Amino acid sequence: MKTNLTKTATLILLLFLKSFAVEAQETKNPFKVNLSEDGKKYIKFGANFQLWGRYTELNPNSKIGDNVVSHSTDIVIRRLRLQAMGMLTENVFFHIQLGQNNINFTQNAGPSNTPLSVLDALGEYHFNDKFHLGGGLTGWGAGTTRYSGNSSSSQLTLDAPIYQQNINISSTFGNRNLSIYAKGMFDKLSYRVAITNPYRNATSTLNLNSTISTGTPKAQYSGILTYAFAEKETNTEPYNKGTYLGTKKIFNIALGYMTQAKSMWRVDPDNAGGVLYDDMKILGLDVFYDKPISKKGDALTLYAAYNNCNFGKNYIRNIATPNPAVTDGSLINGSGNGFIGVGTGNIYYGQVGYLFTKPTNPNIKGRVQAYAAGQIADLEALDSPMSMYELGANYYLTGTLGPKLSLGYQSRAIFEKTGIKYPQSDRKDMLVLQFQVSF
Repeated sequence: MKTNLTKTATLILLLFLKSFAVEAQETKNPFKVNLSEDGKKYIKFGANFQLWGRYTELNPNSKIGDNVVSHSTDIVIRRLRLQAMGMLTENVFFHIQLGQNNINFTQNAGPSNTPLSVLDALGEYHFNDKFHLGGGLTGWGAGTTRYSGNSSSSQLTLDAPIYQQNINISSTFGNRNLSIYAKGMFDKLSYRVAITNPYRNATSTLNLNSTISTGTPKAQYSGILTYAFAEKETNTEPYNKGTYLGTKKIFNIALGYMTQAKSMWRVDPDNAGGVLYDDMKILGLDVFYDKPISKKGDALTLYAAYNNCNFGKNYIRNIATPNPAVTDGSLINGSGNGFIGVGTGNIYYGQVGYLFTKPTNPNIKGRVQAYAAGQIADLEALDSPMSMYELGANYYLTGTLGPKLSLGYQSRAIFEKTGIKYPQSDRKDMLVLQFQVSF
């Protein structure tokens, strides 16, 4: 069924491309087809491809095949995206996106047998700028902070802060769910609210600490309010840019929430046969700043986020993107490049990026941008906060968002599964070279 759905969606996208290819060549943007003279009705196409070459210091006792190994090198297709979107009438908007994540040597059937998945499939009706109503498979119900829905093609860092996507309570693609949503803008204030029908968790170990329930999921509710102190950002898509490369003056502050009743469960300590249920409750507050510094073209990007997360007693989850190794389940950090990035407690995250001045030689179009980022997860199950930090640089081949080379270094904390609260025992590193092609 999934294969047939993928083939059908792929055929629709290819027909769009073929039908409008000739007309598209006559427009200013070769990937946009105007359906009206004023350009308000249109269909736009895009793609994004991210290739990683990676060296990883693996977590203790990680296995590749039958062998316990301490490090690995691999080639990864981190993301592949093909999309079409547009205004078909003055009021009707659609968005279709196909893609796949994390294709590497761990697929036993081989990467060529990894099918494209439907990532986004939605329709919207625009009553006015203040009220858009839509539904489908989408990231509009993703979560509480800016990068609950991130634009992968414009990320400042090598990868998004995955913890913000709350992937433990949603789909395999994390920030995309079956939702009905409303969004709009009131001058400088924008909003989005959503009701989501979450995917059911298939397996879960029931113990004294909270885990995800396998019961029929109840509705998930989420929303974000954003105030723009400077220029406003578009609300066409739920996927927010990580940097504007100095082309805009953005200063936003946002407040978000997400909740789902009885999404977690655990053993009742006073009744061996009893089960206690916990609600998921997440609050988020963040600030995003992206402005040019001078007329020379240099620009500063800043981002800071705070999340208060309640998933029930001592809940923790590992983030491994993508994981090059496996484990028998006994490792607290998970296998491969995993680290404890999600759980009950407080999570802090920040980014800073600096875009260097434009080259003085007019024949050189490339731009260089350096960045640093870090996450601190102060979780109730850990003896000390988990810390992860990243350093890196982007080279934009055309001087604009699109094709780029990136080099990123990551250091993550490792914890031991001992005692009442787990103590930190070590740190492990990862080095990634990325080539991105997008339009």
